[in-house]
Amino acid sequence: MAFTSQRLTIVSLLLLIVGLCCESARLPAPGPNLSTTPTPSRTTTSNPNPTPSGNDTPMSLAELFELAMPEIGVQMRRKLVVSNNNQEGSKVASKQLQAIEHKISEFKSVLKKRLADPKTSEQMRECLSQCQQNFEDAIDGVKTSIESIDKKDIPKANVDVSAISTDVNTCHDCFIQMIGEDKEIRAFDEWVRGVTGDCLINLQKH
Repeated sequence: MAFTSQRLTIVSLLLLIVGLCCESARLPAPGPNLSTTPTPSRTTTSNPNPTPSGNDTPMSLAELFELAMPEIGVQMRRKLVVSNNNQEGSKVASKQLQAIEHKISEFKSVLKKRLADPKTSEQMRECLSQCQQNFEDAIDGVKTSIESIDKKDIPKANVDVSAISTDVNTCHDCFIQMIGEDKEIRAFDEWVRGVTGDCLINLQKH
């Protein structure tokens, strides 16, 4: 019995040693610390309404007209309406009329290029030709308006200024009736109506 008990003790110790060896074999060997702080991934979100560059989205013709007149024109309408300086009204109106004449001459050149384009339809050619004459009449109206202002004939100046807007609007009407609305013509017509409207307001302050 003693021998058997001693034998069992030895077997138990051997099993314990084997178990410890197996447990040690399963543990990972220590090594250098290779852990690095993970770099957060850069996420890109697409903007559903990207801001266009200046060349991708050209400015409208009406905006170009306004930017070309930083000191006079439709941009000063609110300022002029609330002005109490009656002596300056006629002078400002004359400057606005000079700006109108200059812009009409420039816009005529734009229409000439469209008229010379071989792709231009016959109906559009007819309207473009009519617009050239309408704009000539408008330029004459500008000169007549300035003469009336210089002569201090304000009632006649009011009629002359209104005729300028009518001439340009006649060009616009041709497109509407024969072809359909033209964006450039409409923008110019609205601009002229805005500035001539300012002139009529200023002429009341002569």
